[in-house]
Amino acid sequence: MLLYTIFSSLFILCLFIYVFYLNIRYKHLKSDISKLYIAVKRLRYGDINVRLKSLNNKDLESAVNRLFETIADREIMIKEYQTTLSDKNLSLEQILEKEKQIRVFKEELTATLAHDMKVPVIAELNSLNYLLEGKFGELNNKQSEVITLMKSSNQELKELIENMLEIYKMEQNSIKLDITSNNIFEFIKNTAEEMKPIAYKNHNEIELNLDCIKNEEIKFDTFQIKRVFKNLLQNAINNSHQNESIKITAEKTKGELKIKITNKGVGISKEDLELIFQKYYSGSSKFRKTGTGLGLYISQQIVLAHNGKIEISSSNAEDTTFSVVFGLN
Repeated sequence: MLLYTIFSSLFILCLFIYVFYLNIRYKHLKSDISKLYIAVKRLRYGDINVRLKSLNNKDLESAVNRLFETIADREIMIKEYQTTLSDKNLSLEQILEKEKQIRVFKEELTATLAHDMKVPVIAELNSLNYLLEGKFGELNNKQSEVITLMKSSNQELKELIENMLEIYKMEQNSIKLDITSNNIFEFIKNTAEEMKPIAYKNHNEIELNLDCIKNEEIKFDTFQIKRVFKNLLQNAINNSHQNESIKITAEKTKGELKIKITNKGVGISKEDLELIFQKYYSGSSKFRKTGTGLGLYISQQIVLAHNGKIEISSSNAEDTTFSVVFGLN
């Protein structure tokens, strides 16, 4: 009985000591958590120099402080990177501004040179015409042949100069349109008639299949759109095989009207298709001609100004189709 009483007393004493220990540990843990919460809150609001002190758990204190130091180091690195990036951006802006100035200077120089070249080129063209007309005396066949070739070269140079000036005006002032309502069937038919003599020289014919748009009225600038179709027809003639027909067809859907110009010739590679409307791009040497690229670029800009688009496709390395797409109200 006495032994039982002693063991019971010892058990109660141990239990009391353990409960007391747990209570102390709970208070220490509660204190550490409170300090940790306050430190994290300060860090959250931008105090990267916050550190824990006097935690009861020294291992926890050391681990958390190392984490805070790592975060502080990363913050410093980010600020240094942002400063470096800001300096680079400033340099990039300066470079872009310089490039813009150089581009403007080149465009103005090109326009000035083109303008100054236009007058003597036209004067030479007029003189060659006078020679061919016999106003300075009769020419023999060889002389007439040579001067005709010179006239053709001068005409191409004149067109190139005019295109360069036109591009400069477009980019400086945008395209000014005089929009009127027109019968697109009659318009295309008349434009094709004007180009038929040029096609005949290359032993080509221009065929029209436009029945689906005979009574179609749409709004556009007749002068500018005529330039587009003449350029596309000229392009088709230049790149067609002889004795092949150039076909002009039409498609009409609910919201669009599409005029297609198709020729059989050398075709256009996939790589050239992606670049052909770029300014000054002249494509493959097998169909390169003076000024090629400028006309297509100008045509695209005119159609875009009408809220339309130009599409191009080339298949079997032979068939090439340019499509002018107008939106229908």
